[in-house]
Amino acid sequence: MSRSRRKNWNTVDAPSLARWIVLTAFLALTGLSYVYLILQLYHLGDRKKALENDLASLRTQNDVASAQIAAFTSRSALQRRLKEGYLNMIPISERNIVRLTIPARPSGEDALQPVANQRATR
Repeated sequence: MSRSRRKNWNTVDAPSLARWIVLTAFLALTGLSYVYLILQLYHLGDRKKALENDLASLRTQNDVASAQIAAFTSRSALQRRLKEGYLNMIPISERNIVRLTIPARPSGEDALQPVANQRATR
């Protein structure tokens, strides 16, 4: 009687079952990885947009600060502050001023000739 029971049992093909389990696990992991990467892409896009907005805000603040610096350091603003007494400035004495003069060109063979004249004389 035990022989007939054994004949009625369904045999399981172990290599085929293992192959299908591995294939199913691979597809499940691939799908989960895809969803994870799409979510990462979405979150990184939001972060990038926030950083771009911060950068635009900082550039605007920089432009405003540059305009204020230009306004506060202009000659008219400095003269106005000087008249108000906010600044204490004293004129520079004549002995502290250094004047530079352009030396006269030597005229002779030691003088440098322009490049166009050098080519023409050769």
